[in-house]
Amino acid sequence: MSSHTVRLNPADFAAPPGAPRWQSRSLVIGLAGVVFCVIAAVLDLQDFLRGYLIGYVFWTGLTVGCLAGLMLQYLTGGFWGLSVRRIFEAAVKCLPLMFVLFVPLLLWRHDLYQWMNDPSLTHENYWYLTQGKWIFRWIVYFVIWGLLAYELCRRGNREDAPIPSGTFPRFQGLSGIGLVLYSLTISFAAVDWVMSLDPRWGSTIYGLIFLAGQGISALCFSVILLTLLTRYSPFREVIKPTQFHDLGKLMLAFVMLFAYFSFSQWLIIWSGNLPDEISWYLQRIRGVFGWVIIAIVLLHFALPFTLLLSRERKRAGRRLIGVALLLMCMRVIDIYWYVIPNFPGAKLFSIWYFAAPIGIGGLWLAYFFRNLRQRPLLPLYDPQIPNFLHQGSGHGH
Repeated sequence: MSSHTVRLNPADFAAPPGAPRWQSRSLVIGLAGVVFCVIAAVLDLQDFLRGYLIGYVFWTGLTVGCLAGLMLQYLTGGFWGLSVRRIFEAAVKCLPLMFVLFVPLLLWRHDLYQWMNDPSLTHENYWYLTQGKWIFRWIVYFVIWGLLAYELCRRGNREDAPIPSGTFPRFQGLSGIGLVLYSLTISFAAVDWVMSLDPRWGSTIYGLIFLAGQGISALCFSVILLTLLTRYSPFREVIKPTQFHDLGKLMLAFVMLFAYFSFSQWLIIWSGNLPDEISWYLQRIRGVFGWVIIAIVLLHFALPFTLLLSRERKRAGRRLIGVALLLMCMRVIDIYWYVIPNFPGAKLFSIWYFAAPIGIGGLWLAYFFRNLRQRPLLPLYDPQIPNFLHQGSGHGH
């Protein structure tokens, strides 16, 4: 059976009836978050900016993490990717929103990044940390991400209608180049937006930690959405346990990768025994932050790692979704651990540290569900779709 001879009705694979309600509720949360952010900016600008940075790094990471997941799927194939491809595409289309939401960080950059006020802090890396270059790189990142997202989605649109034999769009070459560009831009963006909060400290593996975290966020988000979709027909009949199993195995791999990169950074700094580098960790293992890092070790690695070893758990969306929600919450806490200790005297807890991420998330989800509703939730004329719809197994051939 070839895909161009199969007649499929796009309406049968449209977003479920609950999607408009999800979109409207997300928009209400987002607008309420905007109001809270305005109040926070008036009452306590510093806490607001720190919370806003945490939220922005998380939601931007989820967006570009889905871009990387989309390219990874095109390179590797498999039925797991068919089930989440439209989720990834709807997420990457949120890039324009994240570009606009960077504006508060741009306007109040002097309140976050002290090296912009004190040139002596950058005397060793002045060639990289200048305001003009910092702004220029921000634009370059989004141009690269945007072009990759546009071209991948443009080619993906062709699979919503019958395609003559031999004219299927090609994705592998673009995805291979795109993953290299993604890895480079994410590494530099992590340095610009987070690591430069302390311009006297550096780590060569820093960007890879954020890259692994974004992979976790993208996979967890896809598991959550896929579990919601399986409450409705025809997705409850189409989505098989093997798709969840594949996603669960990828989650396990990225959890291990995140732990490996994080431990490697600590091990390299510990073995080097350099005071300037060790001080960065001392700020993050003393007092309350010591309990935070224990929570990260236990809940961002040990517990998810243990739970994801279970084959039965990975095959059941209703059980896997709990691990996904835990990991996404821990991603926010992990970013909090990276950001807040850079500010001596900062509050350990502030309502704005959580209100700003929730507000940004509401706007992001409203935009996401808008994108999700615009197309069928499966690439109906992908060459693998006939086998996918009549599968006895969750793996592509």
